[in-house]
Amino acid sequence: MAELLQHGHQPVRTCIGCRKQGSRSELVRLVAEGGGSTAVLVDERRRMAGRGAWLHPSETCLALAIKRRAFGRALAGATGTADVERHIVPGTHLAEAPATAGKPSKPESGSEI
Repeated sequence: MAELLQHGHQPVRTCIGCRKQGSRSELVRLVAEGGGSTAVLVDERRRMAGRGAWLHPSETCLALAIKRRAFGRALAGATGTADVERHIVPGTHLAEAPATAGKPSKPESGSEI
């Protein structure tokens, strides 16, 4: 119930990098380019067709997502992160992300190693 009050009426999404929950406005939506391409695109308007994945706009979360191979799992094999890397401003870290970032969702299997 406290989570609902914290985020208001905005939908809660989970970052594919740090696995913490946050509102849509705190995260960047990513989609696979499609057409046989493996590129991941930043959906700035949050309107592109297809399944989306969410990421905090920080170098830390981007690095975690790449390390965990989260893009390929979240977006059906898409692994090209050049557009995402251009979108993330160098020098941004999770500590600079909004302080309202929520608790981590359940850990992914195998991440306990």
